[in-house]
Amino acid sequence: MKEDYNYVFASKEDGPVMGCLVTMVIFGVPLMIVALTDDTMIGTLFFILVFAIVLVILYTCKASFSADEHTVTFRYLLKKTVIAYENIKSIEVKAEYREDRGKWINRYYAEVITFHCADGKDYTFAGKLDTDFEEILKDPSYLQKLTENSKFTRLKHYIEDRTPIFNAETI
Repeated sequence: MKEDYNYVFASKEDGPVMGCLVTMVIFGVPLMIVALTDDTMIGTLFFILVFAIVLVILYTCKASFSADEHTVTFRYLLKKTVIAYENIKSIEVKAEYREDRGKWINRYYAEVITFHCADGKDYTFAGKLDTDFEEILKDPSYLQKLTENSKFTRLKHYIEDRTPIFNAETI
């Protein structure tokens, strides 16, 4: 099973932190070059170059997960997380309402999957759900229907079907 998904930060607080770091890189590198060379033209060119590189990376990178018979692997940018099924104690999938505030308010629902593992670690991943807010107002069960067949819910069922500990609990 292999799927791409629209990556969002697992924690609501992680987005602004990453935004600050990216902004520091976009402005910091050209400012250091200007300070070292005393040439604002080179600094401007580096600003445009760094900004373009960041945009291309963020635009082209999709998050993905793949699951086989024994492990699930999540990938985003250069980060790769592999979780063995035998290490998973439980899996939780939920939908969260989120707002990104800036000049405009961006409202969306994020689907969050959390793997609680035997070694005490929790691995959390989130993806943006394609939701129609007007449909939610018309039908309150729309969000539940949307998450019942979502990518993370299908992954949860896929793993549970292949893991003896989950199958033993349902008997």
